[in-house]
Amino acid sequence: MSILWHVPKSVVKTDAKSEAVSIVLGSLALFLAIILVTSMVYTFTESSMKISSTCRDKIVGFEQRGMYTSPEQFKLALSYCGTS
Repeated sequence: MSILWHVPKSVVKTDAKSEAVSIVLGSLALFLAIILVTSMVYTFTESSMKISSTCRDKIVGFEQRGMYTSPEQFKLALSYCGTS
C-alpha cells in the first residue's frame, strides 16, 4: 500500500485594486510621517530660538547696566546662550 502525499498548490491571485490601495495607503502614511516629523523639528527649533533670544536679551541688559567689565566677559556670557 502506498500513500501519496498530495499538497494542493495554492493559487495566489494578486488583485490590482488591493495592490493599488496598499500603495496609496503606504504613500499616505509616509506623507503624514514626514509632515509630523517636520512640524516637530520646527517646534523644537522655534522654542530653542526663543530660549536663546531670552538669554541674549538678559545678558545684553546686564551689559548695559555695567555688570561686565570687559568685552571678553560679555562675549563669554553670550557664548553660554548659544549665540556669539
